[in-house]
Amino acid sequence: METLAIRIPDIKYLAAMICSGYMVISIVLVPGYLIWDTPFLIGMMMLPFMLQIEKGTLSNRFLVPALLFGVLAIAVPVRSTLFFMLLLTTLLLFENLVGKLSLAVLLTMVIISPIFKFFSDALSFPLRLWLSNGVAETMTFAGMPAVASGNIIILKGYKFYIDQACAGLNMLHLSLLISIFIAAHYQKKVEKTLSLIQLITMISITILLNVISNYFRIVLIVLFRIMPGQVLHDTAGLLCLCIYVILPLMLLTKPITTRIQGRPLMLQAKPKISLRVIFTHIGFLISMSYLAFQPKGNNHTTDGQQLMLTGFGKSKVGDVIKLQSDEALIYLKPTPFYAPEHNPMICWKGSGYEFSFIREQNINGITVYTGTLQKGKEKIYASWWFDNGSLKTINQLSWRWHSGVSNSSFYLVNVNTARESDLNTITAKLLASSFISQRINTTHKYTLKTK
Repeated sequence: METLAIRIPDIKYLAAMICSGYMVISIVLVPGYLIWDTPFLIGMMMLPFMLQIEKGTLSNRFLVPALLFGVLAIAVPVRSTLFFMLLLTTLLLFENLVGKLSLAVLLTMVIISPIFKFFSDALSFPLRLWLSNGVAETMTFAGMPAVASGNIIILKGYKFYIDQACAGLNMLHLSLLISIFIAAHYQKKVEKTLSLIQLITMISITILLNVISNYFRIVLIVLFRIMPGQVLHDTAGLLCLCIYVILPLMLLTKPITTRIQGRPLMLQAKPKISLRVIFTHIGFLISMSYLAFQPKGNNHTTDGQQLMLTGFGKSKVGDVIKLQSDEALIYLKPTPFYAPEHNPMICWKGSGYEFSFIREQNINGITVYTGTLQKGKEKIYASWWFDNGSLKTINQLSWRWHSGVSNSSFYLVNVNTARESDLNTITAKLLASSFISQRINTTHKYTLKTK
């Protein structure tokens, strides 16, 4: 009986074809997915300096994560899951053929990915409110009575807006990239590799330092009355970043990388390309090709055809339901638990509006976000929260967990009015109602009277 034999040159040829296939998928998927902003460009420039390869030390450590994201990409076919499946399979292929890479490469790609930006932006919003309140309490304790009202600190008649556009609050991504870069530098210096737990520890320390940096940045802005638009406003953010983030990282990273016993570099002479590895990546390539080029549909959200309010005209823009009357404009945006939500701070800014006042407000025992949008002389009062008919909340973890576990569909409800009194009235009535229902296939009208 003859046996099937594939020569090494043939295996290398198959490996080259797989690499080409991954490259084609990357060209199709990545350019339209990644956000080409400053953190992305800095991360890509830093990436070559973070490379630390144990040539000849082959590894399958990314196999299980790649398989998990493969299953996740099938269950939740969105670009984020497919991107991480592609990233992990590419790293797996490299470590199968060349050698082990420093985990700094993986963490860098995670930090510059859009999904990290979306979730960090979402979590930074309640952090801004918390910092504003903390700074106001500090100033009051120091004998300078200050009041925090949402993202505004009022001191001696001056109003200081703690906006996301401020340089300090935009430095998280850069801080994390610098942290990983410093760790990678010392890894090369001591010729050891840090474990994932050690690198995550570095990231956790960086996040804490970033919070401390923003706290003192806000104190400086309020204390010296540095208004937005001034050069000193961004200078204060950069100064605090250097003093409270970069300097401590440089002092802490060296002891961590030299005293903690990382794994020394192990080199082997002649790595072998396994036929099993080739077949594994052919399977990955076929799966990703199918997922990357199949039509995208809506996932885990209802169509909202029966969501109606008496007295409101209804229209749809993509998946977004628009309800409009003389008093209010209401947007209902289906939001799966795995996806970043497009809250008003993102959507309205694209139309040229700026948020000047954002806060948490308790209405009928339910906490919602409220804010004021302004474009020239035009002013809009807005409120928003997440709603599935039974749970109404602004807590990210709460609604995402509830949606994932119960498979219920959540909407981001955004109410917009020209008068603040109308906003409070309509928001209160909607919170008291069950106009969003999981029984979506039944006729569901709700009468909402604002007067």
